Amino acid sequence: MNAIVMMESVIVMNSVWYEIYEENKRLDEIFINRYKDSDPEFIRKNGIEFLVELGEFVNETKCFKYWTVKKPDMEKVLDEFADCITILLTFFNYLDLDLENMSSPYDSDNILDVINDTYRLGTELLDNYNEGLVKTIFSNLMHISRLLHIKEEDVMDAIFKKLKIVEERLNSNY
Repeated sequence: MNAIVMMESVIVMNSVWYEIYEENKRLDEIFINRYKDSDPEFIRKNGIEFLVELGEFVNETKCFKYWTVKKPDMEKVLDEFADCITILLTFFNYLDLDLENMSSPYDSDNILDVINDTYRLGTELLDNYNEGLVKTIFSNLMHISRLLHIKEEDVMDAIFKKLKIVEERLNSNY
């Protein structure tokens, strides 16, 4: 069963996404308790982190590299995609959002258009993050994964692996 189902231009999330989100929230609380009060730029830095992770993800996809014959390493692609999702879920947590009422993805099958729009929207995370913005970015990311023919189950597995690594790092004072 697909993790995300399209119904009347609204994305409906299944229970695995809620499990991912709850685990991400738990780990976010550790970060927030450790770092937020000591860093007035905490949220803006997370916006920059999202843009960096998005760049690393896009670089691994090689979707814009018309000059290369190398195929993307899907393990690296998934790892970077998981980074994008987990940092974006942090904004869901900051805003106390749920995974309901997600809008349909960007209306284009041109991956470069969707990536460019996601970058543009991602820059808004630096100063003006809000529910609509965060949910639209999430929807765009899901659309990008579909355009790259990435299975949703593989995305969820990669995110769980990433969350486990984050927890290990938190426990070892990384």
